[in-house]
Amino acid sequence: MPEPLRKKWREHLNRKLTLVVIPHSKWKPWRVECTAAFLVFGILLWSGVTIWAGFVCGRNTDYWITKADNKVMAVQLARISDEMNKSWRVLAEASATDSRMRSFLGMAARDDDSGVGGPTAADALRIQRMLLGQSPMNQVSWHKQIEAIRKESYKRLASFQEIAWAISNRRNRYQATPDMWPTEGHITSPFGYRINPMRPVNDVGLTEFHPGVDIANAPNTPIYATADGTVRYAGWSHGYGEMILIDNGYGISTVYGHNAKLLIKTGDHVWRGQVISLMGTTGRSTGPHLHYEIRINGVPVNPMKFLKVRPQETAVSPLGNAFDSGAEEP
Repeated sequence: MPEPLRKKWREHLNRKLTLVVIPHSKWKPWRVECTAAFLVFGILLWSGVTIWAGFVCGRNTDYWITKADNKVMAVQLARISDEMNKSWRVLAEASATDSRMRSFLGMAARDDDSGVGGPTAADALRIQRMLLGQSPMNQVSWHKQIEAIRKESYKRLASFQEIAWAISNRRNRYQATPDMWPTEGHITSPFGYRINPMRPVNDVGLTEFHPGVDIANAPNTPIYATADGTVRYAGWSHGYGEMILIDNGYGISTVYGHNAKLLIKTGDHVWRGQVISLMGTTGRSTGPHLHYEIRINGVPVNPMKFLKVRPQETAVSPLGNAFDSGAEEP
């Protein structure tokens, strides 16, 4: 800088300044005298202190905000941890219920069922240390726990769906298995070999195989379906007269012969305990009675093993005797 200009600046900075503060009150005016250089120094000092204070306050504010966020996050993580533990407890109860139901139903345990996992003691300790700030938060651990809960939930759902299918299948099988008397009356001819009731009087010792049982009663006595099923045939059949053949499913079918009147037709779906016909003596018959057969895979079996419930005692239960119907397996 040239000397004349430097001298001029020095004169300006050494110039005396008077600052007068006039209050709007009874106080006297306040006068301060200083050089221009001192005023500039004061302005620069004030600016520097203000900037420094703003920087320090900003850093402290960020610190306190971060600390508050960490506290909030710790509370949230504690709640998440508690919810995860509750989820594992619920899954443990579901697993125990699953095992009891499978045992009750006689079902084998699932191949992939190795019990409910859940957090180990090391996992629990690590979570506690994270919450106390003694170790860094490991998101991988949280994701592993959440994924384990999801997988265990899917496993339980699949198992319960399998159990529901098994119960439904057994209920359907029970509904398809005859277990009641098809009508009221007394048995006049049992299952098995017998003397032919239609033989000539002078024909002694002639026997035949009787594939069902004959139940006699008054004409027009109601005849009941002994199990759910679909009517495969309803009409006249040689020897059986007015006959009904019901397909009960699972290889089981039932035959009702010598009816006086049919109350259903081919293709109808019938339910256990439904009145399907009236007793008569049509076809090859010596008097009013019902010829009743049970066939398993087309082979007649002894109906006496199935005649357990009287018609008025019939009631459909959600499970019925699905686990012990007393019927032979088809």
